[in-house]
Amino acid sequence: MPPAATTFTLLTDPAEARARLAGLVEREPEALSVVASVTASLMADPSRFEGPRWWAGAAPSGEAVAAFMHTPPHPLHIALATCDEARDLAALLADRGDDLPGVGGEREPAEAFAAEWVVRTGATATVAMEQARYDLPTRPRLPFEVCGRFRLATEEDAALLDEWHQQFLEVVEGAGRAAPLLTQHLADGRVGLWEDAGRPVSMAYASVASGGVTRVSGVWTPPELRGHGYASAVVAALSSARMDAGEACMLYTDLANRTSNAIYSALGYRRVGDSIRITFER
Repeated sequence: MPPAATTFTLLTDPAEARARLAGLVEREPEALSVVASVTASLMADPSRFEGPRWWAGAAPSGEAVAAFMHTPPHPLHIALATCDEARDLAALLADRGDDLPGVGGEREPAEAFAAEWVVRTGATATVAMEQARYDLPTRPRLPFEVCGRFRLATEEDAALLDEWHQQFLEVVEGAGRAAPLLTQHLADGRVGLWEDAGRPVSMAYASVASGGVTRVSGVWTPPELRGHGYASAVVAALSSARMDAGEACMLYTDLANRTSNAIYSALGYRRVGDSIRITFER
């Protein structure tokens, strides 16, 4: 007898989504990191995305076993799902006439979703980005000396951080979308700066921890300041600070960027999974 099919529940309220997926976040905090942090940000600022949606996949027992999120204009995000669950949701959305710009998340279920979507809609699927997911099993180690020092950012740094965060987002996602403000991250002491000769030269921030796991992101050194190890230093220091606070660290990198992958591996980060982003065109 084939296994019972997963039941999908559509959620449109971030507070309801957070509550429904809380158990899954606790069990799989790394996989659910993006969903958890974005959902929390939408509870604080509902205007961040228009028409956000979540799907909780439940086993016959009612336990949540899969999680999907769509925050337009981004692709649908698969946080955790089997390939069969991904195909089933793709069929459900395609058959009811949904229009998605793409899909991303765990590689295998994202590829399964895309394959089903193409068959049912006639869309063309193109790989836009491949990423690696890293965790940090031990304290980070900086393998070389870097001039300067680490400090937490303050409100006085807000304008510079907004400028750098926008530059970071445009490199990662392309121009056309305003980067979210880091106001709450600043207030919570989760933004790190590396300074050299008294001036900031590199930044990184850490998401609010979910299930004990924080995601390091927004790693940015202006192009003219690169080549001095500043990004390595700020990531190592911020990761150490978050571990001192009792949190485990993770991050994502673009597999096409050999430099960033080498940096994080040298610090002690360990590649534990792959993600992919696929765009759809009709």
